[in-house]
Amino acid sequence: MKKGFTILELIIVLGALALFFVMAVPRLSDVRDSTKAARVQKDLVGMRVALESYYTATGEYPDLISEGMKDNLKLIKAESIEGKKVNFAQFLERDSIPKTPKSGLIEESNLVIDWENSEQIGIGGWKYNYSGKTGEIHANLPENMYNQLIEWSEE
Repeated sequence: MKKGFTILELIIVLGALALFFVMAVPRLSDVRDSTKAARVQKDLVGMRVALESYYTATGEYPDLISEGMKDNLKLIKAESIEGKKVNFAQFLERDSIPKTPKSGLIEESNLVIDWENSEQIGIGGWKYNYSGKTGEIHANLPENMYNQLIEWSEE
């Protein structure tokens, strides 16, 4: 009686392992993509709540598009209706705008562009209607980014 594996048995086992990896790798990518999409959606909700809370407290929307603001939200200062000094970081409960995750050719970004700036649409970060004074904000991502069939300009 021989001990060990025959060449045929080794080939079958290696083939089964290869098939497993071929099937598992795309699913791992799907999980990563859905996690990224969920993160963007969560950040979007948080920013919308913070924007409306800031507006309620101050009567105006914060200037997120000026140089340096996205990385230091404490610079966005105002006086509340009650006369208290406030900054946008207090409402968002963080010091900087969250970044949209990297995927494909789109890099991770927390750039905030004005809604009217059509030259920078779909490059990552956020689109914010500051010039129109509506406070509307969306992820500045191409449609179907992260392979979740989400149209980010409408999300």
